[in-house]
Amino acid sequence: MVSQYCLQAPAQGSCPYANICEHYPSFHTGSTHPAVLVAQCVDARDLADEAEKRGWIEEAERHRALVSRLEVLISESTAG
Repeated sequence: MVSQYCLQAPAQGSCPYANICEHYPSFHTGSTHPAVLVAQCVDARDLADEAEKRGWIEEAERHRALVSRLEVLISESTAG
């Protein structure tokens, strides 16, 4: 098994590739995954709030964009 990790230093700022799959236009989910998406959405909201409190505006915006995308995915996965 190959371990994977990121070498991005905090001084480099927010990673533009974090949660990249969720933002990919071809990423789709099904009716078996809403609970996972909801949990991820809760975490992303918490991370956005924490980043905002610390003054990390770019990081907060990135997390809020993820929340918006997850809300769309949750809606799509529960429709039907």
